[in-house]
Amino acid sequence: MSTQVTNDEPVLVLDDQKYLIENLSDDAKYVVGVLQDLNIQLQSAQMRMTQLQASQNALTAQLKQLVEESDDEEDISEVMPDEAE
Repeated sequence: MSTQVTNDEPVLVLDDQKYLIENLSDDAKYVVGVLQDLNIQLQSAQMRMTQLQASQNALTAQLKQLVEESDDEEDISEVMPDEAE
């Protein structure tokens, strides 16, 4: 589903069919509005997910650097005994 503006008239494109939005029922107009709002929310959520993934990647890289730089970090095998023992 998409909407287009042709000659200043909003048009709904649904399954390759074009409908003038002004000719739709009030219920159909309402659903078109809800779907448009959902598309905006989905785009916003996708952008937020991209931001969160980038933040996670940056913090993971920072943590790796901090761990590698730590001179007094003990080998985990010295701190935690093997479960098999």
